[in-house]
Amino acid sequence: MYELTHNQAQNIVNRMMKDIPYNINIMDQTGIIIGSGNKGRIGTLHHGAVKAIKQKKIVEINNDEEFVKKGINLPIELNGNIVGVVGISGEVKETRPFGNLVKSAVILLIDQSIALEKENLKNNLKQEFFSLIINSDTTYTIELINQALTYGIQLTKPSQIIYVESPNEIAEDITKSLSSFKMSSTSLCIVVQEADKIEALQQKIRNQYPDAFISISNINDSISDGLLQAKSAMRVLKGVYFNENTISYSKCEFIADMSKLQKNDTKAERLAHLLEKNDELIKTLQVYLNCNLNANETANRLMIHRNTLNYRLNKIYTITGKDPKNILELVELIFMLINRII
Repeated sequence: MYELTHNQAQNIVNRMMKDIPYNINIMDQTGIIIGSGNKGRIGTLHHGAVKAIKQKKIVEINNDEEFVKKGINLPIELNGNIVGVVGISGEVKETRPFGNLVKSAVILLIDQSIALEKENLKNNLKQEFFSLIINSDTTYTIELINQALTYGIQLTKPSQIIYVESPNEIAEDITKSLSSFKMSSTSLCIVVQEADKIEALQQKIRNQYPDAFISISNINDSISDGLLQAKSAMRVLKGVYFNENTISYSKCEFIADMSKLQKNDTKAERLAHLLEKNDELIKTLQVYLNCNLNANETANRLMIHRNTLNYRLNKIYTITGKDPKNILELVELIFMLINRII
């Protein structure tokens, strides 16, 4: 049986008493006051409510008595069970019109709470399932394979992962797909098993979240492998590329895999912090890489003089000890950019 909470009851009382000039009490299924305009009565037994529960009908009290005050008490019934009582203190003929109003508010809240609990349970089950399938140690049992079908996923079929990160909160139903799972409030994982849908899904995401970053895995037998690829590609996209917001793992496979090895390298982390607050130098290095180390093209894209570009590249060398014009040291600088991304 559903149980009203103190917080629910008190919130209703507080809202309703802004518009109703009478004290309101809300009692639980035993008649104990759990919400009241008179805070001192919370936790005490309401005898009018006990009577309403026992008789399963509205109880009107026309005169103040030793343990009860005049007013109206309406039982709150849900699926044949009384889950509480609404009481309004005052002259019965004056409080009677407000009784059903407050009772309806309580029932509405209960319906909303039940719906929310069901939705939360559904979401929790979905997230538990997702946690299993992204774990590389998980074995695809018959039970798990059958459960996956309820989310539109065939675990025996290869898949690709679209991984999305947005500066703002992102909705799980962005694609209207059962196979999308929230990683956080600003990130989303979509399991795609029809390759011809990738482009359309990208466009739909881009239309709703133009500032979002999107990475796409290769086709894999394991969803956990796909997500790992997509997240590695995302770090490369956000770390190395400038003015781009979409990347495929296949485009950066080598550097993405190498960056995973560097992820817990303390030397790489120290190097990553050296340019952490110098956005101008980071942008310069990103554009330099995207222009394939072509100095003239880099200077033109940054709209700066070639001498200014050389000054900035030399400054990067001075700060990090790594020369952007030296191909081996440039590789370390690339890992530095990637390791800036959490």
